[in-house]
Amino acid sequence: MTLTVGVAVPAGSRELPQNTWTWLYGRVKVLLSEPGKLIVLTIALLILVGLIIYPMALLARFGLADKNGLPTWAPVVEAFSDPGIIKALWNTLQLGVLVTLGTLVVGLPLAWLVTRTDIPFKNLIRVGAAISFVVPSFITVIAWIFLAAPNTGYLNIALGSVLGLDAPVFNIMSFSGLVFVEIAHLYPLVFFAVASALANVDPSYEHAACVLGASKWRTVATVTIPLVRPAIVSGCILVILDAVSSFGAPAAIGMMANFSVLTTKIYTLLSFPPHLELSAAISLPVVIFTLLCLLVQRSIVKGNRYRTISGKSRSAEPVRLGKAKYPALIFCMTVFFVTSVLPLFALLVLSMLNAFGSDVTLENMTLEHFRSIIDPSFGVLDAVYHSLLLSAGTAFACILLGVLFAWFVERTQIVGRGIVTATILTAYGFPAIALAVGIMLGYLNWLYGTFSILLIAYVSKNLPISFVLFRTALKQITPDLEEAARVCGAGWLRTLGHVTLPLLKVSGLAAGLLVFALSLRELSMSAILTQPATEVMSTKVLEYLEQGTVELAAAMALLIVVLSLAAMILSRLVAGKSALEVK
Repeated sequence: MTLTVGVAVPAGSRELPQNTWTWLYGRVKVLLSEPGKLIVLTIALLILVGLIIYPMALLARFGLADKNGLPTWAPVVEAFSDPGIIKALWNTLQLGVLVTLGTLVVGLPLAWLVTRTDIPFKNLIRVGAAISFVVPSFITVIAWIFLAAPNTGYLNIALGSVLGLDAPVFNIMSFSGLVFVEIAHLYPLVFFAVASALANVDPSYEHAACVLGASKWRTVATVTIPLVRPAIVSGCILVILDAVSSFGAPAAIGMMANFSVLTTKIYTLLSFPPHLELSAAISLPVVIFTLLCLLVQRSIVKGNRYRTISGKSRSAEPVRLGKAKYPALIFCMTVFFVTSVLPLFALLVLSMLNAFGSDVTLENMTLEHFRSIIDPSFGVLDAVYHSLLLSAGTAFACILLGVLFAWFVERTQIVGRGIVTATILTAYGFPAIALAVGIMLGYLNWLYGTFSILLIAYVSKNLPISFVLFRTALKQITPDLEEAARVCGAGWLRTLGHVTLPLLKVSGLAAGLLVFALSLRELSMSAILTQPATEVMSTKVLEYLEQGTVELAAAMALLIVVLSLAAMILSRLVAGKSALEVK
């Protein structure tokens, strides 16, 4: 028999029940008993405020306030009363919708063919998709300028001579060219999301539909697609957010084709003299759209009624394509060749060509552009050094903070853990260029023109990656070993250093390499926050494109690609090891 004793609290009293006070007292006592933990976690939370919350708050304040700091819609109204900005907004919306539709057309059938059919060369298709995504779009666009520029593109010249055409077949210097480049870069988001979901779906549901008389295509439409609908939605949300916040490819193509999107308009407004309030006001619709997309994704995925409820599923019997195998293989190999092989080959050739427009012959090939990169007097080597230093610093900071925040969320019962998670994950979906505007507003007078402001920007954007990897690893590791160390008298810091971190070393190395690769190719924030003394490789590529020296841009871009691919491959090799072991 249980006797419950209640404490009567007079109406209007602000006193908390005795058990609540006891609970709060116990929590405070535990925290104060370990000052090292309290100090480290407090510093980490303050850093989180400075990295993410403070810039976001300033972005909202500058975009929705007058000169006296009073709330108003005036900056937004003023910004969008400009016909040029309205046109840029329309271009942005078009870009997001068309790229999303295009990635569905390419990614969905590719994912189904790789996971559900007997088509050959499946690993090659996966590698091609990975390369397409790893190589950033602002680098891919350089290759396509070489291939499909309307008058000087080598692909246009070759097709014109073979087919006897006067007009160019392709024109990458157009809005449709931008859509093509973004689709080629972003279709892997849909492909990998849907392929992973299909691999986890129990194939017995599809077999049951076939037994009941449904055709292959009807089974796909009525059974397979509904089962992977959350993955399709997630992939589409990631694609549209990436397309809307894209900067590099729109800047390169828009500059030559004379059109703008919102991100390039923000970049223009931040040129001298900078219009901070207008740039913040223009960033707000992108931010609001991002948040709405994330809410839609969460509601659709959370409300999904299609779930497989069995245990470990048996391997799916591959669908025999029969005569359709060859058209399907042609489709897959075309995607592989057009989105990965052809651009990389074109980039390599362009980086060694004497001058853009020269005949592609051995006599016109040179390594002079690479010599310029390593020549200290040319000034490019400094940008390489800056990129490597900033990427390494970002990787180290993200590993350190990712461990602390993952441990805070997974290993404590402190109030506010959900807010920490939401804050970090919001930064992942937050448009990079809008985040850069907020960081500029927050640290303009203190750190602008220094490497510190770039480090803040890089860490803010990449922290969610390390946080998710460490949090996933901690979910898979029992806390028993940590508790045993505490029972044996080890303090929190010693337990973290000698027990927790060794268990997370594989995840830490994989996270560090991944963050290093992503930081190496970052352009959106770098274009706004760098100065001549702090240039990085990506801004050098953009500078060469603006100057028309496409060959030097290709050489620098190829260096970024090689370093990024090497880091990604190492990350994959490390993450693939089953080494969460205590040795």
